[in-house]
Amino acid sequence: MAMSNVQPLLLLVASLFFLPALHGAIDFEYCGKNGNDYGNVNRIEISQNPSVGPEESSSLTIYVYGSASKNITVGTLVYVTFKDGEFTGLLKTYNLCDVSACNTEAEIEAGTNFLLTLPEVLYVGFDEELKYSVSLRQKYVDEPIINMCVDFKLPTPSASTLFSA
Repeated sequence: MAMSNVQPLLLLVASLFFLPALHGAIDFEYCGKNGNDYGNVNRIEISQNPSVGPEESSSLTIYVYGSASKNITVGTLVYVTFKDGEFTGLLKTYNLCDVSACNTEAEIEAGTNFLLTLPEVLYVGFDEELKYSVSLRQKYVDEPIINMCVDFKLPTPSASTLFSA
């Protein structure tokens, strides 16, 4: 009798443990010391786009959910890079308003939540050392200034439940 009361509790605990994995949430960390001048990142999700060729040519869509503490202006670019050891490679660059819901002044206002939808990011493969990075940079200077940056690793390929088509 006592066992039947324990089983639902164990099922509930197990469900709560695996719930984030089923929704595609990815662990992330802020890059270096210059991470979050524009606000905070609350969540990152990944979905794998269908491949039209070999698996290496497939792409990802990255969703970055955050809240702005300062206005994020139209002069902002969104960079997606990957880091493998000392090497950093650029995968994609977007204009802010192409990947977010900008208002009529073409900016994300301080005090609001935002979603950056970053489609067609090249999947460069899985390696334990490989990190993806998403950063917001001001484009009106010669060397872009990083105002927000997060690093994250993709889940292991065996954890296919983290990817949704």
